[in-house]
This record gives sequence, C-alpha cells and structure tokens, in this order.
Amino acid sequence: MLLVGGSRVCYRTIGRGVFHCERCGGDRPYRHKSGRRWAHLLGIPIFSLGGTGEHLCCTVCGTCYRVELLAVPTTAQMQVAMLAGTTAAVHAMLRAGGPSRAAARQRGIEAIRGAGSPDYDDARLEVALASPAERPDPIPGQGACVGLRPALEAFAIQLETHSKQWFLAKVVQIGLASGSLSVAEREVICTIARYLGLTRAQACAIISLSEEAAQAG
Repeated sequence: MLLVGGSRVCYRTIGRGVFHCERCGGDRPYRHKSGRRWAHLLGIPIFSLGGTGEHLCCTVCGTCYRVELLAVPTTAQMQVAMLAGTTAAVHAMLRAGGPSRAAARQRGIEAIRGAGSPDYDDARLEVALASPAERPDPIPGQGACVGLRPALEAFAIQLETHSKQWFLAKVVQIGLASGSLSVAEREVICTIARYLGLTRAQACAIISLSEEAAQAG
C-alpha cells in the first residue's frame, strides 16, 4: 500500500569531535546531530513539526548518547589534566620548602615523569622554579606556583575521594623527602587539598599518616 502522507524525523550533523564512548570503552569520534520532525506528502517534506532534540552518535559503533556526555573528559584530556595538576602541585611544594633541597627535587621530578612527562629533568625544573610565582591564595612565606588552582580543579573533576587522598599523600611525600615539613609547606598542602575538594581536616590527617610512615621507614 502506498503511504500518501505522514511524518518522519530527519537528522543533520551540526558538529563533530572526539568523546569517550562508553560502549567502545575509549576515545572515539562522534557526530553531534540535531533532529526535526517533518510532515510529508508522497515522500516530499511539506513543513516542520518541530525539533526532536540533539544527540551524539559514535561513528565507530553507532551508539547514540545524550549531549551531556560531552562533560565526561576523554582519555587524552584526563592525561593532560593529570600532568598539569601534578606539575603545578610539585612546583608549589618545592617553592614552599625551598628549591635547593635535593631529595625533594628528585621526588618531584619523579612524580612529574610518572604523570606523563618522561623527559622532565632538573634543568626544566630549575627554569620553572626560577619563573615568578603568582599567589592564588595567601600562603605564609611563599607563593603558590603559576596556575595552581585551575590545574588542580580540572584534575580533581576526574578523581574520586580516595584518589584525591592518594594524590595528596604523594605531594606530602615530596616535602618529607628532605626532612620535616615547614609551616609554608603545610599551608601549601592544605591549599592543594582545598582545590582538590578535600577538607583541611582531611589534609591534616594525611600529613600525620605520611609523617608516621616516613618515621617508621
């Protein structure tokens, strides 16, 4: 039977990009599509009946998702955020404790290398620490490194509470590598904790546990 009239939804691509496809389990290209329902006669669109919304379509598996999925960072974005957050935290700790402490510097370099910059060395660290520091928050005696707050907040989005605590403990260990923590270092740790979404009490607890572990070792 010939269908004379009716309606159908037509989609058009309004954007493209890369997102984290949950079905594929990794970063995949997507098409951002917008739908509109049309009344048709003999297969010819006559007039629009209104929009039907937008969605994302994975070009690999074809799965469609709500546009809100774009808020989930891709693997590449997470790697960039991890390196930026780690680098900012290391620089802040070394500025607070004094950049001349060799053991702390080496621990900081190792942390940055592990976060995704295997060629990071002491020369690059020296250049970074020699640059003027900005102070996003007042810290007794020292300034925090450039870009500390945005780098840590962007990194914190992808971390659960346990992961945030683990990261902060690694930052504390940088300061402890060269001895006891100074007042300035403790304030930097609490500032980092706040940007990660942790409380000051949580930061103090992590400091205490890290100090006990360092003394036992």
